[in-house]
Amino acid sequence: MVNLLRNLTKAAPAAPPKLQVGVDVSSYQGAPSKWSETAGTISWAGVKVTELEPNGTRYVNPYAAADWEWLASKRKGRIAYLFGHPSVSAASTVDFFITQLHSLGLKDADGIALDLEVSNGLTASHVASWGADVQSELESRLSRTPLLYTFVDFAEEGNCAGLGRYPLWIADPSSTKGHPRVPGPWKTWAIHQYDISGSIDRNVAKYASETAMFDALGKKTPVKEPGVQNLGGKIVSGLATGRWPNGHIVVAGLGQDGFIQADLWDGEKWSGWKNISRTKAIGAPTLTVWVDNHGRLYYIDTAHNVIQLITTDGGKTWT
Repeated sequence: MVNLLRNLTKAAPAAPPKLQVGVDVSSYQGAPSKWSETAGTISWAGVKVTELEPNGTRYVNPYAAADWEWLASKRKGRIAYLFGHPSVSAASTVDFFITQLHSLGLKDADGIALDLEVSNGLTASHVASWGADVQSELESRLSRTPLLYTFVDFAEEGNCAGLGRYPLWIADPSSTKGHPRVPGPWKTWAIHQYDISGSIDRNVAKYASETAMFDALGKKTPVKEPGVQNLGGKIVSGLATGRWPNGHIVVAGLGQDGFIQADLWDGEKWSGWKNISRTKAIGAPTLTVWVDNHGRLYYIDTAHNVIQLITTDGGKTWT
């Protein structure tokens, strides 16, 4: 009886995550009339739109418009993706994609993604930096968080370093559906492409519902900053400012007490001025922001040394 009671009081096992079934299509699959029956019951699909190639070819999937329209007519979720070449300008890659995407018609609920799976012979650090530039530009210009599609081995080689804040769309056909391997820098996954054999690629997305999925991937309603507002502070020199892709803004300057002070906008409110330097300073600081919430602030101390402060959380803390 005691053992029975113990068993009854044990916590029930966690329910498995709900999965939204989808496919991804390109010119290989042809028009929707060629792949829709094979796809079966789906709630969303990813559609390749562009590929700006190293030789200058500006490739547009000839079936992208038909796929995009068919998904809308069937009330299916849509994710548009570009195939990336790190040897090509990140800005040109994004410009080309966005131009074509706007011609298709981009709705607030639509998602976007970068397919990053080739290095073009460049170093892993170059590929990762290029990917960060593309993702930041997509997020800024389309006001939604882009997915990052890649393979396990490619990510493990360091080609995706610093991209962990973007939802992971992982190609891992060697793992059971809904249980992919998750390479660093990610801790979890968003979409698992579990089958890339046959005539169509099959995926599951880890969201409670299709609505929840595209609420997360679709256009974000920007939080408006206040208009004219006195931010206070006792600053006696020029200001340095920086903004991260997640919307965090830091304003820093030389305080009346001689220390570097900073104020942080976290997307909803200003945190208030705080001393962030351990030593007194001469003149205004300089500030630079990087991807993945990293940043550097530099100032000159009273001994005329250049001092570096580092943030890894979008300006919340400095060390």
